[in-house]
Amino acid sequence: MKRLNYLYSLIICCSFMITVYGCSASNDRDVQQVQGTIRRYNQLLIDGYRKMNMNPLQEVATPEQAEKLYFHMAALGEGRLRLDSTLKNISFVNIDMAKPDEATVVTRETWDYTHVNLNTGGKFDEEKDFVYEMKYTLKRRDGRWIITNVATLGGKSTNTVIPWPVIDRRRNAKHTGHTDAGAAAPAGRP
Repeated sequence: MKRLNYLYSLIICCSFMITVYGCSASNDRDVQQVQGTIRRYNQLLIDGYRKMNMNPLQEVATPEQAEKLYFHMAALGEGRLRLDSTLKNISFVNIDMAKPDEATVVTRETWDYTHVNLNTGGKFDEEKDFVYEMKYTLKRRDGRWIITNVATLGGKSTNTVIPWPVIDRRRNAKHTGHTDAGAAAPAGRP
């Protein structure tokens, strides 16, 4: 009888360990997939602004999230600007997967970016090592993770190479110490 109880205890213990290990392995896989989705999103974002086409973002984001970026890109285009950027570093500060098919991720990202004047090809403004704290919301749909929302929690300029120009009442851009920018500017900074 003692031996039978021991076997039952051993079976329950092993089942528990398999369940915990299986959940942990599954969670590790989900974490890797979520991180991969965010990395892919940022690459598609860089390409989208550079090529002025946000449609490929729908590979990893909802149409609504891609549309928000399309409107921003279009506003830049109306101001005759294009955004060139480089993601230099991303660290995953917090990944919360409290629900099985939802994730909230906070990242710290370091970017270089330049707004390029479409008329002249000159640099309108330029930042190096700009640090963003971002919050991504993802949901699992049809077995893969999709970004449903992105929010900027904070940003810090560390190295302004070419500052954003001052816009006068006639919408003329006035750069201090830099003349390669071109004439007209968008109504406000994105």
